[in-house]
Amino acid sequence: MVPTLRISLIQFQPKPLSPEVNFNIASSKIRDAAASGCHLAVLPEYHLTSWVPSDPGFPASCLEAESYLPQYQALAKDLDIHIVPGTILTQRSPSSASSPELHNMAYLLAAGTGEILASYQKRNLWHPERGILTAGVKSPHTAFDLPIPGTDMTIRAGLLICWDLAFPEAFRELAIRGGAELVIIPAWWHITEVDPAVKKLNPDSEAVFLDGIAVARAFENTCAVALCNSFGRSQVVVPISGRLGALAVDEEGEVACEVDFETLRVAEEAYKVRADVSQEGWYGRQGS
Repeated sequence: MVPTLRISLIQFQPKPLSPEVNFNIASSKIRDAAASGCHLAVLPEYHLTSWVPSDPGFPASCLEAESYLPQYQALAKDLDIHIVPGTILTQRSPSSASSPELHNMAYLLAAGTGEILASYQKRNLWHPERGILTAGVKSPHTAFDLPIPGTDMTIRAGLLICWDLAFPEAFRELAIRGGAELVIIPAWWHITEVDPAVKKLNPDSEAVFLDGIAVARAFENTCAVALCNSFGRSQVVVPISGRLGALAVDEEGEVACEVDFETLRVAEEAYKVRADVSQEGWYGRQGS
């Protein structure tokens, strides 16, 4: 029997510095997703705090946001639904650091238990994040087993965050080295507020970028991509079929898509991308 996974992407723009308000919105939508039979709910990056690092209240808001991780774990347990609660900004104090570091963390919380199945610190920071966040340069792109609720089946999955999507190497590590069949990506990717020079050339450039790169990553790695972005173009993509569902720019809402992983088998049989990429010597690749 081939596994299928029903995914809900919950797209909204959070109220700045208001973790409680944003959690209440998110938790209500997660309950709706669980009631409709979804196995996995995904929220956007920075969904509890927004991204306003210049605001004096931002550090305190980040500290408050950390306290909501256990509440998301309780939801995953009680509702029997996997949850990726966007990203949560977390303060860490490595022994080698003179001051606390701010990490942008994504988690996969297990349906039925609330256990943290996987965590990931954002590795590729967008330009304005540098100097504020600490990049997860030592955080490997590691795939993990994701059980499908109500069945005895599992798939391989991985986590990335926003600008990671721009780098094919991140996908290669997850899909080819780790065997990921699904890559989940919370994002804070502006669609309309872009560089003036870019906007002059094409005001729709970011939508083109997101749509194109999500489809490309799915095809070139024979995997499903679940992208949840605050500002629009949240989508689930698989090879062959392409985009299974998407939300419009600046639309607040949810889209539920059912991923049939038989599609990946058919795609690999047709294109043999994973088989080719895994070969010793492929573009200088060394055996693992």
